[in-house]
Amino acid sequence: MIDVSKVYNGNVVLRSINFKLESGFAGIYGPNGSGKSTMLKIIAGIERPDCGRVVFEGKDIAGKAPEEIAKMGISIVYQIPRPFKNMTVLENVATPFLLRKSYREAIESAMEICEFVGLRNKVNLKAGMLSQGELRLLEIGRALATQPKLMLLDEPFSGLDVENAKRVRRILRKIKREGVDAIVTAHRMKLLRDVVDISYEMRGGRIAEGR
Repeated sequence: MIDVSKVYNGNVVLRSINFKLESGFAGIYGPNGSGKSTMLKIIAGIERPDCGRVVFEGKDIAGKAPEEIAKMGISIVYQIPRPFKNMTVLENVATPFLLRKSYREAIESAMEICEFVGLRNKVNLKAGMLSQGELRLLEIGRALATQPKLMLLDEPFSGLDVENAKRVRRILRKIKREGVDAIVTAHRMKLLRDVVDISYEMRGGRIAEGR
């Protein structure tokens, strides 16, 4: 991101943000309203910046449609899970694969991801029957099914108890070992510990140096 700013109803949400991720996992932490979610939404194409550039693989993607950005290899995991509640866990994960694989191949690939995120025993359950922690794992699995180069995870630990937060943390470390890059947001830096390679504090729409 290069000099990215965003204003909502006269309120400056992002102030000339400059942020660069070469590779690995980067964490962005700060209180509600600091601009973390807006930053991810702009990268994913859900929001448009008022000024500035968002460069991915040498191309300025600012203002491109979310679908186009997703095809380029960027996926987003929302803070509030958005599964197809009347579909099974397996069907939810298989759906992105069906765009480029046969039904049988999509199911096989989806099963591998369900195993990867720890939902192997839940594949035949409707998504609407899952716990909050399981829904978070499902959202991560759905994002992985797009075979992303960059994952954007908005508050993946929000609303989870200690045990489920540990489960999500383990999955994120596994994803990092697979070589996928990611930007992860959280309220506090300690939530990102042992997950990200570098953390940046965001307050008042500004981002501080990493540490």
